[in-house]
Amino acid sequence: MHYCIPASLATTPGLRTTKGAIQEHSGALLCPHEYESTYRNRSVCHGAIEFFPDLFGLKYLTNYIGEITLFKRLPSMIETASLSEGSVGTAEENSLLAHPSNLTCINWMICNLFNRGQQSNAAEDWRLEVVLPLLRRRCQNLSAECDAPHQYADEKKKVVREVEAISQTLGSGLLEHIANTFFKTYWEHEYSAVSAPQASNIDYDRRLDTPSMVQEIKTLQAKLNETVDEDEQRALEEDVTGKILWLCWCGICAEVEELLPEVVDYLQREANMRGLYNMSLAILFTMGTDPGDDETHLQRIMHDAGAGTSKHQLLLVARDAEQAKWSGANRSTAVIENGGTMPSTSSQTPSTPMV
Repeated sequence: MHYCIPASLATTPGLRTTKGAIQEHSGALLCPHEYESTYRNRSVCHGAIEFFPDLFGLKYLTNYIGEITLFKRLPSMIETASLSEGSVGTAEENSLLAHPSNLTCINWMICNLFNRGQQSNAAEDWRLEVVLPLLRRRCQNLSAECDAPHQYADEKKKVVREVEAISQTLGSGLLEHIANTFFKTYWEHEYSAVSAPQASNIDYDRRLDTPSMVQEIKTLQAKLNETVDEDEQRALEEDVTGKILWLCWCGICAEVEELLPEVVDYLQREANMRGLYNMSLAILFTMGTDPGDDETHLQRIMHDAGAGTSKHQLLLVARDAEQAKWSGANRSTAVIENGGTMPSTSSQTPSTPMV
């Protein structure tokens, strides 16, 4: 099964892909069992694991939150949910998987994304093994604007380059949320007696019924495959694309919200707070970079899907309204042409008067 994105998005140099590649990557992500038979199809699955993280800027975002493993695990998570049987761990987890309709975005991640064991702190979470020392070193370098100005300048340039790259992806809002959280951490550490800035929130569906969303995507794709009308095709393509991106967005956000408290806890204990402050400001000031038209369009259709807006349904409603408008106009014209009376539609023969 292939998933379509409008050609205007598929040929964008900034996204570095083609329409066919997006279709295959989406199918490999959500229908992995259909892509396991040949070496080429297995390579498509591997490509999907690399392609979708690029859409959300995860290459550099991991330098601030840790490794996001959603796309490596999503195919097997979907397979597990579709089977809805077998044991994965605790009784609570088994109960959730036995009733896929109860799997919200967050608890589905907890059940399937990791063999977590008894992980209880940042030191035991392998997703943070690289980012925590990196952040500690960065904060140290970014606190040395007076003692080691060249070192400070080099580190700040790295941060700015990374932020500029992330700003042109669907993950820009996540980085802004992370930077606001870092700034709030600094403020609370330095000015505990003063009210800290209000924490930001990530806009995503924390109770997303993930298996149901996957099924909706497959149903829409089947409808798209059967549709001949070009306007309906384009509308359905946007609906399918939006739902795919919204599913990915919610999964990434759930993982970020799981990792961020562990990162913050580490920074409070180990990081130079002056450096954390400088890093936060560098991120937030650079975030002013406007995303490209293609990223803006992707953001719009992704959040439309999250809001439950269907371009296909809007198109059909508009068509019905237009048809009703013209039908009313035609009836009015017929009344005028018949001297102010509606033409008879009866096929009965007029009755003959009795003599």
